[in-house]
Amino acid sequence: MTIALPNSLGLAGEDVRGVLALARAAAPGVRFEVRPEQIELHTTAPDSREARVACGVALLNARLALQGHGIRPLVTLLPGPSANDAAAAVRLGGYQEPSADVLALLHALRTNRRTWTTFPELASCRGLLSRAAEVERAWLHVTGGTELVLCTFNQGAAAEIRAGQAMQRVVLTAGTVGIAVSPALDPISLSALRADLRPCLGNTLVPQLVLRLGAG
Repeated sequence: MTIALPNSLGLAGEDVRGVLALARAAAPGVRFEVRPEQIELHTTAPDSREARVACGVALLNARLALQGHGIRPLVTLLPGPSANDAAAAVRLGGYQEPSADVLALLHALRTNRRTWTTFPELASCRGLLSRAAEVERAWLHVTGGTELVLCTFNQGAAAEIRAGQAMQRVVLTAGTVGIAVSPALDPISLSALRADLRPCLGNTLVPQLVLRLGAG
């Protein structure tokens, strides 16, 4: 039996269901609590870095889905007791028609496009992907011909959620131009990676994820 969802953020319950379906597209382990005044995202493993990154992915998806409905989402990371200790809470921040960029990202999210047929040159899309990361207050550092390191400006749980949002925006932005970007699948020692990159990044940027053009 399908459980009815309450209206939230000015959307009818069925529209909220569609938003959550898109939000869960790449992060099935995130739990949502829907209330009239806000949508909360909870991680299934609050102490897990991977769970917080996945929450960031789901959060970016939810933001885009809401923007597609003309909702301007107002996000609070780690809002505390006011949102039942959720990883993030999304409230109504106003109304705004979706931009062409939002619609393109939504199309990439809905179709899960991976249409590249030739191996892309990083130089041809570096600026586009870097700008996508910067929108989410993150930074892309190029370490090889097809390898990118996604960095944040601080450490901690909120930075890891922000890294998930930035990663998803980079992945979807790449999809809008037919390029596949994915997180590296091989195990990565963040402490070793941070030590290796400290000479060129200094103490300002904190490496969080390694992304690769093409398959992970």
